[in-house]
Order: sequence, then C-alpha cells, then structure tokens
Amino acid sequence: MESRSCGQTLRNHVNSRIQLFLFLLFTAPSVSLPAEQWFKGNTHAHTTICGHADSKPDVVAGWYHDHGYNFLILSEHNHFIDPASVKLPKKVRRDFLLIPGEEVTGHKVIHTTAMNIDHLVPWHFDHKERSKIIQNHVDETRKAGGTTILNHPNFRWAVKPEDILPVDHLYMFELYNGHPAVANFGDAHHQSTEEQWDQLLTAGMKMYAVASDDAHHFAKLGDRLSNPGRGWVMVKASKLDAHTITHAMLDGDFYATSGVMLKQVEVRNNTLSVEIDTSATDRELESPVLPGSRAREGKPGYLIEFIGPEGKVLKSVSGTKAEFLVSDCHSYVRCKVSFLQKGEDEKLRAYYAWTQPVFTDGRR
Repeated sequence: MESRSCGQTLRNHVNSRIQLFLFLLFTAPSVSLPAEQWFKGNTHAHTTICGHADSKPDVVAGWYHDHGYNFLILSEHNHFIDPASVKLPKKVRRDFLLIPGEEVTGHKVIHTTAMNIDHLVPWHFDHKERSKIIQNHVDETRKAGGTTILNHPNFRWAVKPEDILPVDHLYMFELYNGHPAVANFGDAHHQSTEEQWDQLLTAGMKMYAVASDDAHHFAKLGDRLSNPGRGWVMVKASKLDAHTITHAMLDGDFYATSGVMLKQVEVRNNTLSVEIDTSATDRELESPVLPGSRAREGKPGYLIEFIGPEGKVLKSVSGTKAEFLVSDCHSYVRCKVSFLQKGEDEKLRAYYAWTQPVFTDGRR
C-alpha cells in the first residue's frame, strides 16, 4: 500500500474533486450554503435507570445543558430513553439537543452506543466470535435507523483489533472514555486504544475516534468516580439536529478531546493545518471535573504530532499551531495534540485532542 509513487493517487483524487466542483458550479442553481460551526457533545452518559448511576435523566441532561454542551445522548444500558420524556430546564437553550440512543450492552462485555435510533436495539445475541456480536450490534442499530459507536474496547480487555476488522459498517469507536476503569492507555500486556486505532487504520479500515465521559456520578466528584465532562467531541456541522450531527460524525467532521480545544482543523491545498485555542483550553481546564491523565514523561506545554501508518510520528512541533503536507506517501495522516502541566501534587497531568485521519488511498 505504501510502495506506490508519492503524489499520484492524491493528484487523481484532487482532479476528480475539481471536476465534480466544476460540474456543480455550471449546472446547479446559485445557492448560499449554510455556514458550519462547532457543536460540543457527549455520546455516552448514564442515569438512575441503569441501577448504578446517581442521578435521574432530567438531572443528567440539565448538567450538560448548564455546562455549555450542545448535544447529549442518554445512552442507558439496554434501555431506550425517548428525549421527549426528559424534562429539560425551564429556560432551555435553543442550541441544546438530546439525540436518542442506547448503550447496547451485549455478551462478552461488548458495549456499543446506538446513536440516533428510533426504537430499542436488542442485545441478546451471543456468539463464540466477538466480531459476530459487534456485527449484530451494528446491524440491529442500522435497522433502528441509527449508527454504532464501539465503546471502551479495553474495558476488561474485551475487544481487540482482530475482533473489529471483520465488522462491516462500523466507523466509530471510543478512543478515549473518561471512566476510570476502562484502561484507555493499556498496560504492559495490552495495547492502548490509540495503538489499536493505528492498527485498524494501517490495515485499511475507515475508523473515526470518539471521546466520551461515560458518566455515572453527578452528585459527587472524585478521581475514582466516573464524573461528567471528562471527554467529549466537537462536531463541525451546518445545523444542530440529530440527523446532521450524526452524518457529520460519519463523515469525520469532528475531533475528540479530553480537554484540549482547537481553533482550526483544516485540509487545504493538500496541507493539514491545526491550531490550538489556548483560551478555550484554559477555560476547560479550570473545571474541577478534569483531573487529566497521569503522564509518565514529557515536558509541560503543548505538543502537536502528525501520525501515520503503524503509529509512526511523521512530524512533531512544540507550540500551538502546525501544519503537515499530506501526500500518498502515507495512506493516512492524523493529528494528536497534547498539553502537559503539573498538578497540585506536582505530577504531570496530560490532556489531549485527536483529529480524524485524512485518507489518501480512497478508502470508503
């Protein structure tokens, strides 16, 4: 895959896009396209309905509303919560939306978020092959009009890349989950979710990364509790409705974050440009619900890394903005932004943002 001459495939792709643009320019009526904007959302949160969370649906929805989120999925275990049944604050913001969903909690500790569904998704299917269980979640979610996010693959080390690769129509997974028990960063014997992501991408899968908080505890804060606000997505879309947000995510028009906010994520003239919004990041890090991840090494400050196949770092920049020339020398390029600072205990704490991969090999 990496052996063909650099630039040829990308030039062909660009030329086809130019031809399509010219066709639309001269055949379509003149229209003004709606401006896109960033919407903050969480795709995974729990209520007392699950039996092990501490707040009712209206309290949970109210927390995200009051903390500036634009959309939320109440992803209860094997329970469909109709957004119309949730009582929102009296002065609800016009830019706040509940997207219907469910956490399909299946056999062998395989959990998925069924996003933007219209009825309950069944969870009873079992099989000796984990990929078959994941496929069933995807298929049943599609029947319910929704799309699937594979949740916390490292929870009890339930899912490996070889379980994910055979699955059709799965395009999103939780790279980062704010629950303290899900082992995002792996251990001496298990891959991190980020290593898994690069393995999937290197093998040719189209997979986008989601961050969520998987919150259960709203009444009390603590490092060992699954509090809200520890992971979320920023989605770029033309309007705030369930259909538009869902399809923007399926198109990869979002980034995942555990605290770092971005001012710009753009591909133009074959160049991937990223700029950090330091003021917005500072505001997010003032929140008591963001303890950060413990960092074993590194220097305080911002680091921007452009990463390609097999997780190889292609370029690294210390600072708040950087760019990378994308070519078909690499089948994909993604960007990881890290911010390290010392906590009150003088230990390094890390916060991240991950952009979605830019593909140069035409994968769909």
